[in-house]
Amino acid sequence: MQYEFVTAQALCKLMSVSRAFLRDRRSTGEWKEGVHWVRLNDSNHRAGTRFNKQLCLHWLTCKGTPAHERAIETYLKTLEPCPPMPPAA
Repeated sequence: MQYEFVTAQALCKLMSVSRAFLRDRRSTGEWKEGVHWVRLNDSNHRAGTRFNKQLCLHWLTCKGTPAHERAIETYLKTLEPCPPMPPAA
């Protein structure tokens, strides 16, 4: 499966929800950072956020079920580990 990360505006349209709904899912921890959503710039939180379209839509119908936990596990298995940072000079 290909995972697509979309803007809040695009996800709101797909889910027929408000931006406040997305914010609440993030702030309550219902949606996990690095899984359901990512920051574009860790050092500047205002730089933007993108949402994992497939997992967020799956959550809408399967939240709190073993099926959604399996979907998260499947997604995490697709991620390649980040290479180590070079030592500071």
